Amino acid sequence: MLTEGEYINYVMLYTDSMLRIAVNYCKTMQDAEDIVQEAFIKLYETETDFKNEEHAKRWLIRVTINACKNHLSSAWRRRMQPMGFQELELTLSQAESDTDEWLPGDEEARQLYQTVSSLPEKYRSVVHLYYYESYSVKEIAQILQQKETTIQTRLMRARKLLKQQLKGVWHDE
Repeated sequence: MLTEGEYINYVMLYTDSMLRIAVNYCKTMQDAEDIVQEAFIKLYETETDFKNEEHAKRWLIRVTINACKNHLSSAWRRRMQPMGFQELELTLSQAESDTDEWLPGDEEARQLYQTVSSLPEKYRSVVHLYYYESYSVKEIAQILQQKETTIQTRLMRARKLLKQQLKGVWHDE
């Protein structure tokens, strides 16, 4: 069982990282915030004894990814009716302003992050964990419960897709 101090420390250390992962999956800040809150509730209720902070971080990332996948596949989400055109436009402009604060500062980094966000989920999550969270292929394989060769293949394919999408946009190619 976690002490109050340990719990607060984990919340302070990992909220931003978890929020970026959740936004990466869900594409909306509101859903991402709910998912991160749900993950921290599970952390508070867990009986898991963490070996160190890195073990806790991996556990939180795994819980966040699972919560995102559950949210995206939920029956409630599938039955939602599309909003009217004006409501949709207002929601999109609000979502863009909410997520802008999480995007990198310069225009090239911002464009790259948005291009990464447009990748299919299986590539996007691997790229995000590798480049933005600085995990190794072996660690990503453990977090996503996949083989290392699968992660390497997904990274290679994601890089190829990114190169195709960014060709001509960046001048160093």
